[in-house]
Amino acid sequence: MKIIESIISMFKLAAGGISVFITGALCGINPKNELKYRKWCSKFLMSLVAEDIIIEGEFDKNTNLLIGNHTTNLDIALMETIINEKIIWVTKKELGEIPIIKYMVTKSDMILVDRSNKRSILKMLKEIKERTNRGYKVILFPEGTRNKINPKKMITWKNGPKAVAEKLNLKVQPFVIINLPFVFQKNPFRIKKQKIKVIFLPTVNPKDDPQWFEKTKEKMQEILDKEYKGEKK
Repeated sequence: MKIIESIISMFKLAAGGISVFITGALCGINPKNELKYRKWCSKFLMSLVAEDIIIEGEFDKNTNLLIGNHTTNLDIALMETIINEKIIWVTKKELGEIPIIKYMVTKSDMILVDRSNKRSILKMLKEIKERTNRGYKVILFPEGTRNKINPKKMITWKNGPKAVAEKLNLKVQPFVIINLPFVFQKNPFRIKKQKIKVIFLPTVNPKDDPQWFEKTKEKMQEILDKEYKGEKK
């Protein structure tokens, strides 16, 4: 039975890859409709892995910056699916060098950053300010990379999102993703649909509390502990 599930899962993986490739091509051919293509692709990807998507809390349309735990590459598709408006992602510059796929970032107002280059980081700040001034929401992952160790426990946070929020005076809404990393099962590989949950926390204004960043991490970890209490994945 697991072997059959693995074969089906490989077909799903291939279908997901093809959909991303097609979306990149469409964004390059017709950039004016890039948002439509991105949303379609995201919803298709989530249909492959989500038994259900549950939303707790309320997305604050007046926020400027969202921060959340980074579980898999599908975090992007998940957030694109549940947030109808255009959102901006900050990603590593290497993604903008991949043939065809690069059009999804270079033609859609995404922000590419070279973390080893100080000038690139300053450029990132300038671009985030420009995007938020245009009314877009930017999403950052404080962990800086996917958590491959234990998705139930967040890894060390980078100070980048804190600096961005405070220097640009942005309102911040935290969110927590539950169950998405357990979609991908091992030994053998298979995709097991999950009831995926996104929990939105209240928006924070960094000006109101110098310790907001540390407190936010604590609150998010408390939610992870509560959601995964007693569960075996």
